Amino acid sequence: MRSATVLAFFLATSAASTTFARPLHAPDTPPSCDDLRAAKSKVYGYHISQLDENQIEAKTKELDAFWKQVQAAGPEGVTCIRGLLAEEKTDHIFQFDAASMLFPVDHSPDTLNLIRDSIAQADFQESDPTNYLSLAMDLGLAGVDVRPLAAKLLLFPDAVIHISEHSLDLDSDTAALFLYGSMDPSQASNALIELLQAPQPFVRPAAAHLLAEQMTPEGYRALNNWDVLSKVEEDFRRNDIQAVMKYQAPDPAAFAHPKFTRDQVLRAIAALPHTRKEFDEVMSTKGAAFDKQMREKKATQQEIAQAVAESLPIYGIADHTAFITSAMATLQSADFETIREARRESLYNVSDESLAEYLAYTQIMIGLLNRLDLFKEFRGH
Repeated sequence: MRSATVLAFFLATSAASTTFARPLHAPDTPPSCDDLRAAKSKVYGYHISQLDENQIEAKTKELDAFWKQVQAAGPEGVTCIRGLLAEEKTDHIFQFDAASMLFPVDHSPDTLNLIRDSIAQADFQESDPTNYLSLAMDLGLAGVDVRPLAAKLLLFPDAVIHISEHSLDLDSDTAALFLYGSMDPSQASNALIELLQAPQPFVRPAAAHLLAEQMTPEGYRALNNWDVLSKVEEDFRRNDIQAVMKYQAPDPAAFAHPKFTRDQVLRAIAALPHTRKEFDEVMSTKGAAFDKQMREKKATQQEIAQAVAESLPIYGIADHTAFITSAMATLQSADFETIREARRESLYNVSDESLAEYLAYTQIMIGLLNRLDLFKEFRGH
């Protein structure tokens, strides 16, 4: 387990890249790439586990000074770091720091692939898996094939990845879900099918768990032919897999009186925001109107929660109980892919809100599986 001091150090080293975007008074003669190469060789090449607290503090200052040199070099500094990153094969801390610096300033396809290939070599004893997951997610959303990065999370046994901003602790399955869940479903399913045969025993049940939640034809076929499904030991994995693989007759009374129509459900989902700009716009219009209504009523927290549960969603569907029930009651088989795509788009960052959205859509999909008896050729009855 990493100490608080070490975690603070990881944050400090990652922050070195964020200072790059801030203007800095450059010297009359900016450092050359040779200068940066020489400075890098002095500053990097360390192992965090071998440093005490005083050494960590000193190293943080050295790293800050190095990245300020890079910033002072301007565009040539970016070019130099890109070249140094392409050359580096063993210093995983430099690879991660350089990748974190390059991502905000260079989205060319070649650089994005270089960033991916570099952090794919990350050593989670030296690099914070939290920052790895966030950068991998950003790469995926930028259109990069992050299957190798997702698989690496499943190869991280007994993981607990702490997202401090959201007070969120993720196991390896859930961390990998952010990456596989935001991929094209067929791409994710095929990648997970390959991992069903992974040599590491702990990887196979995790891959089966994530594959089941994809709910794709290729995933169903693979799981039906996987001869160790019954040997999945963990309750949470086994229960989630069974919820997808086994038909459960729905209670007709649960869907008898949906509050919203199919058209209302589909229109509400189509109108949900997926970018920061869209969220800000909704927050200043529909969100502000809802907040004003609650203030005027002097609503308690319980009353606000009840109002959310009974209303159409404006930011996301999580906690909108009446909406979720209406979706399960009114949507048709032709809408299943619409919900799958909405679920994929709901993973817009690594957060508890994003995860709650993904799980709410998963709830709808499982409800439709059972009410409409979808994929019946693959599911046990």
